[in-house]
Amino acid sequence: MAFDGNFVHALCDELETIQSGKINKIQQMDDTSLILKIRSKGRNHQLLISAHPMYARFHLTGHKYEFPFDPPMFSRVLRKHIEGGIIDSIRQVGNDRQVHIKINSKNEIGDDITRILILEIMGKHSNIIITDTDYKIIEGIKHLTPNNNVRTIMPGFLYEQPPTEKKLNPRTDELDELPKHLDFNSGKINRQILKAVEGFSPLFIKEVAHHAGHLTMQNIVGSIRETLEKSREVTPVLYKGDKDVFYFTKLGHMDTAPVVFDSLSALLDDYYHNRFQNNLIRQKAQDYVHVIDREYERVERKIDKLKEDLKEAEVKDKYQKYGELITAYMHEIRKYDKEAVVLDYYTNEEITIPLDPEIAPNDNAQRYYRRYNKLKNRETTARDQLEKAYSDREYFLNLLHQMDAITTSDEVEEIREELVEEGILKFRSSNKKKKKHKFQLHEFRTTNGLTVLVGKNNKQNDYLTSKKAQNNHLWFHTKDIPGSHVVITHSPAEIEEQDILEAAMIAAFHSKAGSSESVPVDYTDIKHVHKISGAKPGFVTYTDQKTVFVTPVEADIDKMKVTR
Repeated sequence: MAFDGNFVHALCDELETIQSGKINKIQQMDDTSLILKIRSKGRNHQLLISAHPMYARFHLTGHKYEFPFDPPMFSRVLRKHIEGGIIDSIRQVGNDRQVHIKINSKNEIGDDITRILILEIMGKHSNIIITDTDYKIIEGIKHLTPNNNVRTIMPGFLYEQPPTEKKLNPRTDELDELPKHLDFNSGKINRQILKAVEGFSPLFIKEVAHHAGHLTMQNIVGSIRETLEKSREVTPVLYKGDKDVFYFTKLGHMDTAPVVFDSLSALLDDYYHNRFQNNLIRQKAQDYVHVIDREYERVERKIDKLKEDLKEAEVKDKYQKYGELITAYMHEIRKYDKEAVVLDYYTNEEITIPLDPEIAPNDNAQRYYRRYNKLKNRETTARDQLEKAYSDREYFLNLLHQMDAITTSDEVEEIREELVEEGILKFRSSNKKKKKHKFQLHEFRTTNGLTVLVGKNNKQNDYLTSKKAQNNHLWFHTKDIPGSHVVITHSPAEIEEQDILEAAMIAAFHSKAGSSESVPVDYTDIKHVHKISGAKPGFVTYTDQKTVFVTPVEADIDKMKVTR
């Protein structure tokens, strides 16, 4: 990607459509991002502004976002100062990734006021700040305290520009000074240009070099101006590859054909939305990942302790033998003996049995019987608990796999509900009336057009296998590997071998072995799949299965995915 100063320049031109627009509503999604709902030229617009450390940007958006019930402080300040205001101008500072939006509004008593909304798109240092016309800070979405040795972003302080090096503005005559800032003998010309010129990205400099063929002291200024002139023809493009690249104009040095968008906002909306939403989902899910990790580690410690108990119980038979032999040779053992040397009739060898001289021989025998019975009970309990602990460990491993595959907020909520139902999380009461939940299963189509449904978590798996699927539907699951329940929702007469292999690929892909080769996948009729009474969610037993080995190919699976 290249959200550089040149991109910002083109985007500000595009946003002229909302100049003179009225800001009707301001809503803040999280700690870094907000939406301004604007009415301009007879149309409604949503201006998204974000100071996210990874996804900082601004553009018009058509997506709907969730907002907290209690608006954060920054949005409340903005509502007080600019809600109902008119956008007077949107101005880029130099050729940098800084934009000042001038807004004419009214204060609480109806007097005219002017406010400046400052956007700083600078990676992890990005910020959104509102000031008055004297650039006195009213509020910032991120605060910088006076002792940070850089600058202060706090209410009441004067706004200062970010402390960046002074660079040449390529859209003015300053660009003529560029050769004086370069040393062609030291190499790394591209990096030198980046340090000297404002708002350029490595992507743009590659394009300059592509047009020039070879950059020299004589042609560098002309090549930059020529490339800037060509880029006046704005064409929002996305080049897909190992790492997607977007820009505001076509790039001659790129090898692949681009995806072209109708506007820069549409390009940014498409590029950032899923990434931004997935990041929010990951943040939301992270707390639950910590809980599941904690429970998994607790079970692992329990398994280790139970294994120790079983190892210690291995000596129980020795204690039983001691008790039997003391009882058999009671007449030969004298009071106060510290040991008894007797013939072990199991091995026909002499054996020495330690005794407590303070108690009678019969009491010594009973003492060994008690040890035997204690260890036997301990062993029985440990074996029962170990079986349950292994099941719990598999359950938590499965949950961790499901957390890795989460793609929607609904899936996070489903796992949260499961953790509450299992007593792993405490129930948090809510005054909101709970809506009837509708599971959004993932849907695929085989080459022959058959529908394949996939559960992405235990709740979805239970719903798919126990309620959605019919007895004659075909059910798939990776063999002895945590993964999703997968069902072909058709009668056996309609299912061909190709459908079975493709459904098995889908099951393998949605499992812990999703990136492995030759993954074993079991399949059987739903009527042979049974939920284990009292077992954790998603746990089933099945019979009459067959097994196929498949290697999941993500590109092939993407082609089969049904998008809603």
